[in-house]
Amino acid sequence: MYLFAKKYIANYNKKEEVKKAEKVRKLFPEMFKSGNLDSVEIVFEVGYWRKANHIHRWFVENCQNGIDNCGYYFVSRGDLIRLKNICEEVVKDIEKAKELLPTYSGFFFGSMDYDEDYLKDVEDTIEIINKCLKLPEEWNFEYTSSW
Repeated sequence: MYLFAKKYIANYNKKEEVKKAEKVRKLFPEMFKSGNLDSVEIVFEVGYWRKANHIHRWFVENCQNGIDNCGYYFVSRGDLIRLKNICEEVVKDIEKAKELLPTYSGFFFGSMDYDEDYLKDVEDTIEIINKCLKLPEEWNFEYTSSW
């Protein structure tokens, strides 16, 4: 389970965007020798979970329209804030876990227990989202899973 941050930088955009694109081009000079590559997309992993089926279920239900197909799905900052708020509620009161962030059964989906591992995944999710929300507004987010 992965969460990626993405930013598209076009050479023809604002002056500051051109400067950012030039910095990226300097990192990979061989890729831009032809001069016809006018834009770049920067993508990096900002979150990783393993068998956190309750977190995966939340993304499927709230960002993937209920479709669990290992695709790549846009996640808004609002989505991240909603998930963070739910996680914080669960940390405060684990009794709310079954209602707010229920587990999800399936092949290779991990434990269905509301135990220390469950809670650790919830706490890790809060930390991941806090880091994401520190990125400037022009960054987008995308979730994917591979089962």
